Amino acid sequence: MRTIGVMNQKGGCGKTTTAVNLAGALHARGRRVLVVDLDPQAHATLGLNGRALAPIARTVHDALMRRVGLDPVLVPVAEGFDLAPSGDDMLFAERDLGAGAAAEERLLDALRMTQRSYDVALLDCPPSLGPLTLNALKAAGEILVPVETSFFALNGVSQFLRALHRYRRSWLAEKPVRALATLFDRRTAFAREVIEEMRRFFGPALCSTVIHNNVKLREAASFGLPITQYDRRSRGCLDHLALADELLGEAAGQRHPPRDPAPAAAWRGAHGDRPGPAAEPASR
Repeated sequence: MRTIGVMNQKGGCGKTTTAVNLAGALHARGRRVLVVDLDPQAHATLGLNGRALAPIARTVHDALMRRVGLDPVLVPVAEGFDLAPSGDDMLFAERDLGAGAAAEERLLDALRMTQRSYDVALLDCPPSLGPLTLNALKAAGEILVPVETSFFALNGVSQFLRALHRYRRSWLAEKPVRALATLFDRRTAFAREVIEEMRRFFGPALCSTVIHNNVKLREAASFGLPITQYDRRSRGCLDHLALADELLGEAAGQRHPPRDPAPAAAWRGAHGDRPGPAAEPASR
């Protein structure tokens, strides 16, 4: 099973939107998909559970605390597409998990003990570098970092990568890291400039697919559906299908984390405080 941790310590970067809709796109491409919602806010659960007839009884917290597989907590989204949900009890997971190497391996153990088989598991992480994110880092074979096309978001992801490097230096060397430009507004020169800066900073670790700002993605979330089940003709759906195709077409381990952990200095050195126009990236 290919396991992808979707993470960024900055909220509002499209992290959960990416996890939910990439999962939908991978399922539309014929893959068996699991989404594990590790965020106590439970937004991935809300974004995939719009057709639920009853409240969720058990969450990922139960599996982690009982040290069992995820099977008892799984909620079906579609045939071959399951959700391991989050809920209120996940607010206490960081306290309950404790610290130490064994505490960081509970999710990995739960995935190994899960009886149902999947092609891809997507781990939607909380916007922090706490025990739940560390569990995801341990369990994931690769990392996808959604980055909003803004200067503060680019600066924030550099801080996130530095923190990972300090805490578990080997993880960034061993696990492929990809960055994904999200919430892109092609109408603004500033967003286009940020895309160019992201290309310089991340190099080949930046996905060629760009996720555009699209109202249909927000509408789909409000109905508790992935975009592939809500509007297959929307730009948001086409973007996530392109992202799924890109990830499926790449061998794991092909990409590498960026070398330079400080894009802010490079930004100001090259551009000053006011960005100028840049060429618009090709549409996908």
